[in-house]
Amino acid sequence: MLDFIAEKFEQGGHEIMSSISFVAVLSIGLIIERSYRYWLQYDLANSSGFMAAVQKMVMNNSIENAIRLCKKARPKLLPYVMSEGLKRANDSTEEIENALNTATLTAMPKLTQVLPFLGTTANVATLLGLLGTLFGLMKSFGAAAKLTGSAKQTALAAGISEALTATSFGLGTALVCLLAYGILVLKQSAIVDDINRNSARLIDLLYTRKMKIKGGGSSSSSSASAD
Repeated sequence: MLDFIAEKFEQGGHEIMSSISFVAVLSIGLIIERSYRYWLQYDLANSSGFMAAVQKMVMNNSIENAIRLCKKARPKLLPYVMSEGLKRANDSTEEIENALNTATLTAMPKLTQVLPFLGTTANVATLLGLLGTLFGLMKSFGAAAKLTGSAKQTALAAGISEALTATSFGLGTALVCLLAYGILVLKQSAIVDDINRNSARLIDLLYTRKMKIKGGGSSSSSSASAD
């Protein structure tokens, strides 16, 4: 296997193949880092169960317990955003919404940073492959102008082989980058949608709780007046 890789490196041109390899390693490292962040660190897999627990605590007027539950689930992003809204539970609906929006904007850079660079590495890998193609063709044409006979044919074949090897490696690296980029963008969007959906749900829960408290207070006042 190592001999095969070394042979392909020689065929594709050491400089170009090394450059594409550097881009490939950089891209793979970025893919691994973003995958770890999105699936294991930032995403809350059982968000529906988490929100059901929060809802139960909110409706039982146990806001402090709900905040503690959110803190235990960090560094997940959804619990962080929910905790910022819960801290303003006794404020107006507009103030709660502003707190949630601020928390969401604070969390967004953790999701969006670095990932666009993966699209750049895909383009760079493609261009490096095309550059290798040009180098290989230049070598072929240069040999065709200087050599004759079997030596000319050998040089032409070597130049074309270099061009095709560099192009295929560059395009292969770019395809991996683009595929991973698409998957990561989908995951990123899913996390953002989950945060936005549950933020709206929390606003509704806190409003319902407030109306419930007001209703209870009004009932008590009415009973006292009757007595």
